[in-house]
Amino acid sequence: MVNSLQRHLTSPLERGGRLAYSEVGDRDSAQVLLCLPGLLETRSSFEALLLAASHSPGLRVIAVDYCGRGGSDALSMDSGYTMSLYMADVEEFIRREVFQAGLPKPKLDVIGTSMGGILGMYLASNPSNGVTGLFLNDIGLSLTWMSIFGLYEGMKVSGRVPDANHLASSLGVTEGVVRDVQSPHHFDLPHRKDWKGMNFGHILSDFVGPVRLIYGSQSAVCLTQQVHDFAQKYPDANLLRAEGASHPVPFTDGVCKFVLKALQLELPSNKVTEPTTKKTIQVQEPLPLEVVLQPTVTPLQAQDTSLPNTILAQAEATDQALLNTQEVANSTDVQVERSSNWRSKFFSWFLRSK
Repeated sequence: MVNSLQRHLTSPLERGGRLAYSEVGDRDSAQVLLCLPGLLETRSSFEALLLAASHSPGLRVIAVDYCGRGGSDALSMDSGYTMSLYMADVEEFIRREVFQAGLPKPKLDVIGTSMGGILGMYLASNPSNGVTGLFLNDIGLSLTWMSIFGLYEGMKVSGRVPDANHLASSLGVTEGVVRDVQSPHHFDLPHRKDWKGMNFGHILSDFVGPVRLIYGSQSAVCLTQQVHDFAQKYPDANLLRAEGASHPVPFTDGVCKFVLKALQLELPSNKVTEPTTKKTIQVQEPLPLEVVLQPTVTPLQAQDTSLPNTILAQAEATDQALLNTQEVANSTDVQVERSSNWRSKFFSWFLRSK
């Protein structure tokens, strides 16, 4: 269904090129929800949310395309796509398009899917970005190496990653984006790491706004442990469990309602339906009340990979070798280095695996 109230625009960047974005709502709204896509998504993944919000007074919803995706310009030579570049572009977009000169500064919430959720955490950690609230779509405060493996397994068709040109065309991104997201240098933001994976939740330690979590019951990325860790850090947070969904959670009627109600908006009754049931679930320890949705299907799902014992043994051996040969950075911020040999070997290993 096409939303006739939706506007499709572009914004210039100081480094050159333009970012494409879609929006609904008045530009002088007192409240803004900025939508950040996932690893190989475009702003089109938020179409249902923009439609649901199109009749919410006082709210402006914006969904952006990172460089090389959707309607945004590609980089020179179609290479050099990194998370730090996405974040710099989004920060400039916030200064230029969200906090507009001559208008009162609106309240800014960010909703990010998967990688977009990680970017949202980094944006929220910097007070100068003015983020007042955060939604995480199927991404916790950490990401395991095996979850990263699962993301790339989810890209496979008949056991193989499709040709880069075909995959790029089907997703609405450039070939360079497909190549670069598979590089160990793509996640170049400072973070903590250990033998289990990447940890970045600590960057929110000084963030005082609400943080909400949406996760799929079948997710191979936001696992039981990640949900548990989130609930411990944010015991009063709103959580939504999408029953039957894997990664990422699609924006069904119930998910849209959860997001908009969390923004304390009154919804048109004919736009979003009520969720089916409510119940309290257990994740090692009691969690807050959650909304359970009906099973959904979403493209490019990260499969719940059941790896052969030999591959699991390789992974365990790699983990043990790391523990024996290098210091685990449990309490020190670590800047990802391009010469990170062990990480490059790890990524090379799982990209070669069939």
